[in-house]
Amino acid sequence: MGCFFSRRNNEEDVVYDMSPIRHLPVIFVNGVPGAGNQTVAQTISNITGYTMIRPGELVRAEAEKDTPRGRLIADKLRAQEDIPEQLTVDMVKEAMLQQEDAKGFILVSFPKNHRMSNMFNRQVKWPEKIVALEVDNEVAATRLQNKLSELGRPESEINAAREIVREAAHKVKNVHKRFGGHVITLDSSGNPKALASTLREILSDTIERSRRPDRDMRAPNSASAPEVNLNVTNQAEEPAPDAEVPRSELEGQS
Repeated sequence: MGCFFSRRNNEEDVVYDMSPIRHLPVIFVNGVPGAGNQTVAQTISNITGYTMIRPGELVRAEAEKDTPRGRLIADKLRAQEDIPEQLTVDMVKEAMLQQEDAKGFILVSFPKNHRMSNMFNRQVKWPEKIVALEVDNEVAATRLQNKLSELGRPESEINAAREIVREAAHKVKNVHKRFGGHVITLDSSGNPKALASTLREILSDTIERSRRPDRDMRAPNSASAPEVNLNVTNQAEEPAPDAEVPRSELEGQS
């Protein structure tokens, strides 16, 4: 396993050596809470064999640690404040470096905003594909409310579901615009599990390229691949939203 960092400038600035995993393909699965992010990510993992990384879970696990970073994150969560983007990106980098033998990586509900996107692009690499999940905000909010209710979350969180989805939708769209032709847009209004065959087809080129030793590592641009907009609607049983997350992290999850 490669070193986590190459040098330390100061107590808050760690420079990670990402060269051991930079050749591995990366796929973002990104949509509003309730869009089925984790379900779709798991489907992609089953197809590709890539390793799933859930930044939201990394954040929550770190908050349990009695370390300066853990205490900072715990304080932010208690105050319902956003976690600094660089902290999230650093934890993702650490998780990737711990799995150098992976075939590739799927980052779930990532990135939350354009700043986080820019950090990852500069410090790690550009993703090969961004699977953008589109769903009506009302459908997403209902799914989120149902899940929060099942988890016994406070009424205030359940009632805030529509606001959370509405705010997240704006951020997610801004992120997707930055990647041009590498965005695959999927309609997840139905059951995201029903998208397996479509995902297998549209990811075939990424899987094939990942098998080549001379794959191109340059940053993509809008001319490097045509934009794919697939509106796949399936009226199968509506899935439950994804795992529990603190209110301040809901925008980047499910």
